[in-house]
Amino acid sequence: MFLRQIHKMYNFVIHVILKWLKFQESRLETGENFHERLPRLNLKTFDTTKSRKTKSSSKEVILKSDNKLFRHMILVASSRKLSMKEVLKHPLGPIPWSLANTDGTPKKTNKAALARKLEAKAAPAEDIERPSACIIDGMSVVQKLKGDKLTFEELADHMLASALRIGIGSERIDVVFDVYQQLSIKGAERTSRGAETGIRFTNIIPGHKIQQWRRLLSCGASKTKLISLIASQWKKPNMREKLGGKTLYVTCDNLCFRLTRDNVIEEDELKTSQEEADTRVIFHAKHAAPLVSSIIMVAEDTDILLLCLAFHKEINCSVYVKCGTATRTRYISISKVSAALGHGVCASLLGLHSFTGCDTVSAFSGRGKLAALKLLMTHDHFRNVFAKLGKEWQLTDEILKVLEEFTCRLYVSQSEICDVNEMRYELFRVKDGNVDSGQLPPCQNCLHLHATRANYQAAIWHRALQADPEVPNPLENKGWSLGDDGELVINWMTAAPAPDTVLEFLSCKCKKSCKLPTCQCMVNGLHCTQACLLQECENMKDEEVHAEQEEGSDGSDSDSDSDTL
Repeated sequence: MFLRQIHKMYNFVIHVILKWLKFQESRLETGENFHERLPRLNLKTFDTTKSRKTKSSSKEVILKSDNKLFRHMILVASSRKLSMKEVLKHPLGPIPWSLANTDGTPKKTNKAALARKLEAKAAPAEDIERPSACIIDGMSVVQKLKGDKLTFEELADHMLASALRIGIGSERIDVVFDVYQQLSIKGAERTSRGAETGIRFTNIIPGHKIQQWRRLLSCGASKTKLISLIASQWKKPNMREKLGGKTLYVTCDNLCFRLTRDNVIEEDELKTSQEEADTRVIFHAKHAAPLVSSIIMVAEDTDILLLCLAFHKEINCSVYVKCGTATRTRYISISKVSAALGHGVCASLLGLHSFTGCDTVSAFSGRGKLAALKLLMTHDHFRNVFAKLGKEWQLTDEILKVLEEFTCRLYVSQSEICDVNEMRYELFRVKDGNVDSGQLPPCQNCLHLHATRANYQAAIWHRALQADPEVPNPLENKGWSLGDDGELVINWMTAAPAPDTVLEFLSCKCKKSCKLPTCQCMVNGLHCTQACLLQECENMKDEEVHAEQEEGSDGSDSDSDSDTL
């Protein structure tokens, strides 16, 4: 995959150089035809990499994901005098612009803003009860290590030293790792973090020196082998001698091993099929709670903070989340934050988090976590529904209805509209059609699929205390499908991207030139687009110098009051 991308980039550069040389020779050196129109190159950019084949009643249309397609579809619908209320029931593109970037990746939001808001509800803890257990997200520690030029054996030694330093005041230390499965709903997130550029190791040997450390950490299969090596090294007597009087638990795939200076024991009670370290740390906390007075979670992850708030009643000891830097460390008291928020809010946070954007589920363009939290805290029925989200694997119509209402309130906080299709139309009407695609909520079909994905993720979180939860195959969930590379991809929609009439008149099939009366675009008073068969004609509109940028596409979120109608 990585080599193929390099090859494409190489061809792109060569193509541009050849075009420049031709321009230099034909126009700059001769001075002839200098002011004539330049031919369109139609080079792929990051905004045009996602496409979708769809069929109208009489032809197949390839929809390319770029920001101008939405406006062009609106023009087509207007020229045919179609009901905009009906037209806007469709996403009007190959992806829902409010949930996905133009390259097909999910929209992201600032998760840390939610964590900071919740943390501010209580002052940091000053004293930690002893004895304590320290539970560490192992991969977050690995990511901070500088592995280049070290041998794998030296890396394992450095990793153990880091774990012992982090848990210096605790009698028990748990180092918990993710499990990297081939078929995973985290596939899209791992791809965005560079999984395609990762180096896959067939074998990792302790004495080998590490080359290209960051690329090694981009490959799930290589990280699985690395975790196995770390666990194997730590089991050796010379490494266990460094534990002193501490007990160390380390996970490897579905297994967990208890290490002391004297022996190594496989801990059957901590054997689990949980995939994510986020849920496994909660599972370990439940196991450690009867033996200690407090548990310290060491993980810079909003997900773990929310999981601690959701499950703190089931963990029978004080729980703290350690965060900050080495020089400015603070401990968040889960019991104090929970008391400030109330049980109803804590029980609904996992559902809210999954629905408004997490690692596996997209966020809403331009809609931040804090606005969503404000809605949650001021409406009982929203809290009740988000507390139910993920309790069952299937969504009910009742839950979907309230999630639609919540989405409408995200966009217009004081509106009485509870139907997202109607909200799309009203926002479009109020702004006289002068609205970017990302400023509208997703249509009902796309929102229901989004809710299905959010429910699936929330259901996994809600089963964090189960050793072997029955998790359905994600392919049984309509929110995902199997991609060409055998990995899960998000299924953004099951309905048509636009009405048949719009698709029918979206492009023309002119082969030599576009002219009246044969060009369908010109007959309807429309410019030709890249969806047309002829990629260069006089009826094409010149490229805009400044590309339109969708609200929220830069990753920023708005937590101010919503639009008004």
